[in-house]
Amino acid sequence: LGITRELATLVGAGLTLVKSLSVLCALSNDKKTKKLLARLLQDIREGESLQSALSVEKGQFPKYYISMIGAGEAGGKLGDVLDKLSGYLQRSVDVREKTTSALVYPAILMVMVVVAMALIITVVLPQFEPIFAQSEGKLPMITEIVMGISRVVNQHGGLILLAIAITSLWGVAILRTERVRQKIDQKILSLFLIGEMIKKHEFGRFHRMLGTLLENGLPLVTAMTIAMDGISNHHITAGLRGIFTRLKEGASLSHEYHKVDFVPLLAVELTRVGEDTGRLSGMLIRTADIMDQEVQSLIDKFMALLVPVMTILMGFIIAGMIASVLLGIMSINEVAF
Repeated sequence: LGITRELATLVGAGLTLVKSLSVLCALSNDKKTKKLLARLLQDIREGESLQSALSVEKGQFPKYYISMIGAGEAGGKLGDVLDKLSGYLQRSVDVREKTTSALVYPAILMVMVVVAMALIITVVLPQFEPIFAQSEGKLPMITEIVMGISRVVNQHGGLILLAIAITSLWGVAILRTERVRQKIDQKILSLFLIGEMIKKHEFGRFHRMLGTLLENGLPLVTAMTIAMDGISNHHITAGLRGIFTRLKEGASLSHEYHKVDFVPLLAVELTRVGEDTGRLSGMLIRTADIMDQEVQSLIDKFMALLVPVMTILMGFIIAGMIASVLLGIMSINEVAF
């Protein structure tokens, strides 16, 4: 983000790309960033385009970023593209930071509950084992279940951890397959609140990149090829590939949007308006602005809902474990009398 913003400022001020990179390289205090800028500067001095220089730096820049830089260079609007990229990256950072800060309390709460449950299961409950052994099978069912969990964890804790680790590795391997990822992403889109938030976030990003590329003079089909690289949901990507195929055959974007269920209604209608008025690029960017605002509103609602739900759920779990012990003690006293 920092490099993009500063480079946009220098190029927009009229400096050449070589001079702008030289200034950034001289001003950078971070060794890793300085080396990256030096490599980019060397490649450009040798006659490479910025797009080619960025492509060599594998993993440093996403595909859509490199593609948009290439479009800006081809259209002679590199400064404008860099400025829009920096704005897009800044919005992404703002959303991520706000979401992260909002998740701090739920994360701390979850860690505390997990630690408390671990202590109860491994330290507290075993102390009651000799007492409950006197009940002769007269314990309440909930107490039997909790004590059974405690015995299994204490006797086979190592095997349980190993099983969890193996299952996690297997799950990660399965998730890397395209078919499974697509199905999971499809299910995620149907979740309450979360699905709508993801749809609007993905199409806000997609429309912003698509509109920017169209403004730089790229045809819709070419621009869509580049913009799809910014989509992270595999189900949406698969659907957009189908739309892309039909666009090449002469279909309109808004008409194809109507055929799928993952495009927000706002995106469908404003895309149609943009096509009807001949101002598709501007309307796509306007749609992205509106959806970014709605995503932020949905995030606020989700966080407002998440904290009390987690608090109640975690409190219920801990209270249930404590209640099982108390019920067990009370049942022993009743047997004694």
